[in-house]
Amino acid sequence: MKIEIANLGVIQKAEIDLKPLTVFIGGNGTGKTWTAYTLASILGEYGCERYWQAYLDKKTQYRYPIIDNAIEEFLQEGTVRINLIEFAEEFIETYINDVSSLAHSWMNKFLATERVDFEKMKVSFDLAEAKPEILDNLKKDFIDQQLSFGTQSKDTLHILKELGDSKIYLYILSVSEENILKKLPRRAFEQILLKLIFRTIHRFLHLETYIFPTERTGILPFFSSATKIENYLDIENFDDIDENVKNLSSIKLSIPVQDLKLTLESIYIKTSSEREKEIQLYPEVLEYLKLAEILENDILGGKVNVENSSFDQEIIYQPSENIKLEIAVSSSMVKELAPLVLCLRYFALPNELLIIDEPEVNLHPAAQVQIIEFLAMLVQAGLKVLITTHSSYIVDHLANLIKASKYENKESIKEKFCLDRTDAFIPQEKVSVYLFEDGTAKNILHEDGRIDWGTFGEVSEYIAHVFL
Repeated sequence: MKIEIANLGVIQKAEIDLKPLTVFIGGNGTGKTWTAYTLASILGEYGCERYWQAYLDKKTQYRYPIIDNAIEEFLQEGTVRINLIEFAEEFIETYINDVSSLAHSWMNKFLATERVDFEKMKVSFDLAEAKPEILDNLKKDFIDQQLSFGTQSKDTLHILKELGDSKIYLYILSVSEENILKKLPRRAFEQILLKLIFRTIHRFLHLETYIFPTERTGILPFFSSATKIENYLDIENFDDIDENVKNLSSIKLSIPVQDLKLTLESIYIKTSSEREKEIQLYPEVLEYLKLAEILENDILGGKVNVENSSFDQEIIYQPSENIKLEIAVSSSMVKELAPLVLCLRYFALPNELLIIDEPEVNLHPAAQVQIIEFLAMLVQAGLKVLITTHSSYIVDHLANLIKASKYENKESIKEKFCLDRTDAFIPQEKVSVYLFEDGTAKNILHEDGRIDWGTFGEVSEYIAHVFL
């Protein structure tokens, strides 16, 4: 998936080829995180939500006859079938570029800033090479949802897409004497249908996009019911907390932070039966559960669990059989990586995109080497990963993993690597590495597998020669 970006903060112009594993490196303030978050806003649910609302209000550049005719047919007949392959082949690139054309209007809210002008920002996508994978993703997707119309009505809108089928079906299951289509305003149904249809189309690109911002280490402790807010506030009398809580709640959070907060909250309500159903549909989920265990056992050195206790449900860290700790008093590395453990265990599905801002935060250099092996394993298991990093350990070892993938006898060299796993060896065609500097992003992954990371080497050279 090739992307052109212009006028995004310090980025004047950049061309990026988004691969299954994409790495952004560079100095502070060079545009890495803004670029990653901008792509997340477009490819994720946030951009989709704003697009279908704009389409409903006729504020998009393009209209799609397939969708408009389908809505009209549904309003007349109460049932419709949409051929998603036909839509994707003709309109998918037009669609995502139309979504991205609106991004300038939401970036201030997405990044929680009022002091930046995004009006001239432009992001465009070239999906020529990605289209075969997109069409394949479409066939692998499964949707089975029901939407009821309030307590008074027993009518239900059913949305169904079977595995391997290229069509999505929408129909009303009516048990009332008067069809709900005649009772609700036309705009209400248009709103419902557009939301469902565009969400389905958006999933062609990535089923879901999860963002792990650098703030993740500070968010997780607040999701233990045993960890009350008074533990974090220096207040003698908790009865006088109202004004302090008001001050805390007034802090503006970026959308990536809000989304992670909502994801962690939803862990408490997701049932095991829901995850079992996902396993039946997507066998890859079993691999994600195993990967969560590898992350715990081989990197964290303990378990991250959602546990029922005397404090009700809470997220705890268990470094040994007889010790259980609240996340708030666990190590910074646990706070750093626990959200990834939980995402893999409860939510991850194949073809989803994980965007991790500086995965090396709070990690010892040995753990930084382990984490890039682990991220490569996620990609080999069918997830997509985009990271920003300042870690020379991550970048250098990624070059080792690429080189290892070219060995014919991979088993003979796996003991040289931290996790002792050949599935950490990642082919070069699945990787892209970009250096952000001087208002652009430069591809620094050479054809021979070398990664030219001068941004780190210059600092190392300086330190080594201070007193020489």
